[in-house]
Amino acid sequence: MKKPYLIALILTLPTVSIFGQNETLYPWTDVQGRTLQASFISLDQASQTVIIKWNGKIFPLPINTLSASSQVLARQLGQVAIPPAPVAPAPVAPAPVAPAPVETVSSNSFDEFVAAIPTDTLGPEALDIDHDWTSADGRSLSARFVSLVGDQLTLSINGGTREMAIPMNKFSADSQALAKVLQAVAKKHRPAPTQPTASQPKSKPAQVSPPKLEEEDLDKTHTWTSSDGRSLQASFVSADANEVALKMKGRSTPMNLAWSKLDAQSVALGKALQALKKSLIPTVFGGTEKMLERYGSGKWKNYNTYFESVAFEAGLSANGTTVHVWLLDDEGKRITRKIPPTEDSKTPTEVTLPPMSISFFPVNTYDEENGRKHWNPLRVTKLSDSPPVSNDRKSTTIKGEWENGAKFEYNFEMTHTGLSFWGDADEPSSTKYPGIIDIRIRAPQVLDAAKAETVKQINDAAGDGALYVDPLEGKRLKFPFNEKWTDIKSRLTKGGKKTVSYNPIKYAEFNGTPLGEHKIKIAPSNTRSGHLTWDDGYSQVYPIQGAYLNFTSVDGAEARKSTTPKEFKKRLEIKKSERVKVTVIRGAG
Repeated sequence: MKKPYLIALILTLPTVSIFGQNETLYPWTDVQGRTLQASFISLDQASQTVIIKWNGKIFPLPINTLSASSQVLARQLGQVAIPPAPVAPAPVAPAPVAPAPVETVSSNSFDEFVAAIPTDTLGPEALDIDHDWTSADGRSLSARFVSLVGDQLTLSINGGTREMAIPMNKFSADSQALAKVLQAVAKKHRPAPTQPTASQPKSKPAQVSPPKLEEEDLDKTHTWTSSDGRSLQASFVSADANEVALKMKGRSTPMNLAWSKLDAQSVALGKALQALKKSLIPTVFGGTEKMLERYGSGKWKNYNTYFESVAFEAGLSANGTTVHVWLLDDEGKRITRKIPPTEDSKTPTEVTLPPMSISFFPVNTYDEENGRKHWNPLRVTKLSDSPPVSNDRKSTTIKGEWENGAKFEYNFEMTHTGLSFWGDADEPSSTKYPGIIDIRIRAPQVLDAAKAETVKQINDAAGDGALYVDPLEGKRLKFPFNEKWTDIKSRLTKGGKKTVSYNPIKYAEFNGTPLGEHKIKIAPSNTRSGHLTWDDGYSQVYPIQGAYLNFTSVDGAEARKSTTPKEFKKRLEIKKSERVKVTVIRGAG
């Protein structure tokens, strides 16, 4: 739980003894909007400091750390003579002395001030929570203190997935003060390991035997301990030579930790889990002219590459052209959909939600007898140099040949933050029917288009699910899963002409009940060179039965409309910098 910055700061300030204060509680709010209840003691106009009593202790607060309303309150109370509260007679060991003026703490005297902090004021928990930091120009940041070395303050952000070192002079005076307080706490509770002297040889790291594990341990929550003694609860996702990826409850992406950040016991656990996962890899079949090397058994049968993350898992099919993506629930299982009762089955059933598919879908023109041009899918006739099967490869390149003789290269990237796709082709100049490289994205098919679903079944399955698109021009559009495609298109046209500019788009998103807590976002890296459109496909009545997105280069889109497509040189090229990205997020509001 994050402590309010105001409270965390005043806990570190030296106390003063003042008699005769009013015990009425007032709300005091800091500049970031957080409030505590404390009584007013006095206002020192010279040092612009308000003195308050909180939890039985007296604290000075710089008035510029308070909100405008609290500053007004302090000045109003400072003009009123406050009678002393009655005090029961008691022996007083020295005679009362009038309080000395309270001074604000300057950065020059701060080291001396920090040294005077009572040892029990802040405990080690202050190092394990996010604090609020403010830059010198007023920007705010929520981050955890790591270290202060010289003038470099190192902070940890995004739940510990990233650290950054920033010069102290980039922070406000209050944040610099907070850093020095936390540095003192770190020195006490996280002492640096004793370095061996020149005459003492460095001791070897302790040897830890790898734990004995069973297959179910891959899905269990384990305790992981950092090299400085902090611990967290998380399950294993994957690992490589440099780091381990862990899944924490409530996070939609894994936390990546370098092995050097973990203690020896946790490193042994992580590497044992990594070895166990690899040992469970099924039988592998070799590649052929039309099939990649692939798994021959197990969950990933007929896939060349698979990737398992927190919110999704994805597999590259042995056909070398298609990636399937399944959405995962909070327990790491593929989410399911309910099948309503039917005449044959009186009880509802649950089945796994079909995957989203992303495919390279090249097309080329051909001429019919009447001379009209059409676009026809181009078949892959040859795959070359199949990559080995893998469960931890981020980028995979597939090369081969289309039926028109063009040499192609497809690129698939699968990481914990999402998937991306790019590629190109080299077409012979003698090709009679030129092609276009295209990428087709199909949302999970919640209901089978071949079945005649009732309106009630459609509505029950669709819930509040929808496809959202942001056109290059105009406002965001919403297409509910349970609204017919014909009705959607009639809203966007009149007399066969568009009334709304709905294609191309710069962004698309699928979310709602059928997808659980997930959002699927699709966007080109560059809308100036990439061309993303939506389509209802064929034989689909409702979006819940299938919704498509098509991505190609701008030249590819122009070539589709042209009678001379060869003139568009970049129709066969989608650069990495222009790739289409598919992001899966779980638990986002």
